[in-house]
Amino acid sequence: MIPFAVAKNKIKKMQDERKSCTLDDEVIEVKPVRYPVRLRQVTSIQDDAMRESVELEAEGTLFETKDGFALKFMQEEEQPIDTTIKWSHDQVALNRKGPVSMHHVFILGQKTKSGYESQFGQMMMETDTATIEMTEQRMQFQYDLMMNHQPVGLYTIELTWERSETHGV
Repeated sequence: MIPFAVAKNKIKKMQDERKSCTLDDEVIEVKPVRYPVRLRQVTSIQDDAMRESVELEAEGTLFETKDGFALKFMQEEEQPIDTTIKWSHDQVALNRKGPVSMHHVFILGQKTKSGYESQFGQMMMETDTATIEMTEQRMQFQYDLMMNHQPVGLYTIELTWERSETHGV
């Protein structure tokens, strides 16, 4: 596994190299990297003696952001949930829109709070992020979750992806 600092430096170098190029003394801006992917998300939940895993496979789009990358995809359930996961050096932002709505930022080594809205109403979500790891086609983060001040469990979210021939999301 590539340490995040090394992966970040490689990403930064790629971003710097793609911002613009010169053709016949004219500077041409280059669009950020964006391509369709087939992704797999595995969410593992550990709560005392209970352990559960939930797997999801979807078509999505991987794209560059100002200081990292993001994956956008639809969680196809009874009602689709539009999901975007953005990551940079020491944080992950998770945005979900649909029957479950939330915007939460996971910061390595810190507790963070946000609102979480579902069919059951609004709740306060609090996480304490233990790890954020990234390689070229894999990202994983782990956190302790509390909802409305009640412990829920230790969550590990692992995303893997590969380039796809579809149109993405």
